[in-house]
Amino acid sequence: MKKTVAVLANILMIFSAFCENIPVWIKNPDREYPDSSYIKAVGEGHSVLLAKSNAVSEIALFFDTKINVVKLSVEELQELSTGDVGISASNQSYQQIAQISSEAEFFCVNFTDAYYDKKTELYSILAYIDKKEAAQIYTARIHALMDSVEAYRIYAKKEKELFLAADALRKAQVLGSLAEKYIHTETIIVPQDSAKFQQDLRTIALIPNERASLKKNMTFSITILQNEKRFDPIFSTVASILEKNGYAYSVAGANYKIIVDISCIEEKYDNGDFVRPSVDVLIINKAGEGVYTYSKGLSRTGGKTMEQAYRRAVTKITQDLEEHFLAE
Repeated sequence: MKKTVAVLANILMIFSAFCENIPVWIKNPDREYPDSSYIKAVGEGHSVLLAKSNAVSEIALFFDTKINVVKLSVEELQELSTGDVGISASNQSYQQIAQISSEAEFFCVNFTDAYYDKKTELYSILAYIDKKEAAQIYTARIHALMDSVEAYRIYAKKEKELFLAADALRKAQVLGSLAEKYIHTETIIVPQDSAKFQQDLRTIALIPNERASLKKNMTFSITILQNEKRFDPIFSTVASILEKNGYAYSVAGANYKIIVDISCIEEKYDNGDFVRPSVDVLIINKAGEGVYTYSKGLSRTGGKTMEQAYRRAVTKITQDLEEHFLAE
């Protein structure tokens, strides 16, 4: 009888130990990570890394779904936005703020220890975000961005040179768009925070109209110093970039002149002909003052003939201008 009791006791101990190895967050995740305080998701995979990746993907899906709903409300708010807002200076530069990743949708993702199920041969892991902690980080970033947005708007209002003022508002719009994205996500985490960001959203909504009011008084002419037909695509590219940025192109009477200087060093080898291109762009106002410069030396291009090498060089120049001209 004693042996039977001992065996049963051992079985119960083993069974109890087995049950205790299953984490609480698998059996009852809400008990340890309640929805009121956490955003959470469980991921599974044949490795810990894959389980983590799947858990984060599940959290991302939560944000993607919620963001689409919030954007509709924000768009409605922007349509109603009118008037001006108070502005304040900021010591944070555009370059520093621009380092904040515009692709990140959420921060403060933490993970539990992985659990391995011998039966399924799968790892499980729970990813979770502490709502309070995440909201604090988002709020700090939103405030930093909006401080810089206001600083650029102040600069634009004081600057008499239209091009520089419009460029300051372009930077403000870039930062405002990032702040708006963070506001969307923060209010998903803490919906009751929506009210405290309404003024920021109104400010962000004003910037496109502020830029447009300056742009309507700005016209540009384009001059390619190398008057060669092979460089015509560069002229067309610059004109297209102006149009995409909302600027008017004019042959005569423009108040800004874009001067494009193209340099191509030719190299001939037994295996083909090569061109090493570079491009310099200068924008001057009617007073002859420079308001914008862009320069870039590009890697060489080659072909069986020099004409083929030039065509490839021109393609490389146009691609570079499309990516960088009036965007830096």
